[in-house]
Amino acid sequence: MKIRLAIFAFFICFASQAQMKQGKFVFGPKVGLQTAKLAIVGENPEATDSKLALYYQGGVFTRFNMGKVSLQPEFIYTQKGGNIETPNEKHTYRYLATPVLLGYKVAKGVNLEVGPEFSWALNQGWKKEGVTQFGPDVRNETSLVVGTRIDLLDMFSMFSVNIRYTHGLTNTTMREYTSTAEVVTPLDFRNRTVQVSVTYNFSEYYKWWKKYGQKQKKD
Repeated sequence: MKIRLAIFAFFICFASQAQMKQGKFVFGPKVGLQTAKLAIVGENPEATDSKLALYYQGGVFTRFNMGKVSLQPEFIYTQKGGNIETPNEKHTYRYLATPVLLGYKVAKGVNLEVGPEFSWALNQGWKKEGVTQFGPDVRNETSLVVGTRIDLLDMFSMFSVNIRYTHGLTNTTMREYTSTAEVVTPLDFRNRTVQVSVTYNFSEYYKWWKKYGQKQKKD
């Protein structure tokens, strides 16, 4: 195990040293997985417990590089929500989302990112008949995103890994809880996710083809 970690660290260090400078504008596809959970904000009805769920995301991104600073707008399909253990419910929220992240390079190939994410629900008010599965009650959602981007996978920076945490700022439910004493309590469910995704820079592929593709073609 230690040998594998050492080999992996060697290749990461080598890639960071060999990396070429990215262009001022890059773009490409993005895919990833995320763990999601509904945070129960404010007064929590007795025995209500939220659990993690695993979802996926995919879409496209663009990035504007300006020295150490970058701006990365994205357009993605993503799923949020989570599972409620008591009562037993599954909340699957499907969104089209637009994160707009400001990045700052803190080391070669390592960038910190922060920004808002605006989401539009595709299954607002959805409930599966006969099953306790729900969509969000609110169409629009806003989140705060913080994370890091690592451009260390290859010398042309065609691949990047993104690790992010999204903190939902919008109450996604309009439901209420009525206790045995007939006290009505409005519920407040907010999205929380941890994401790991990979982006591929189409615009950097030309650099690779110019250096290696033409050479192979001649051979």
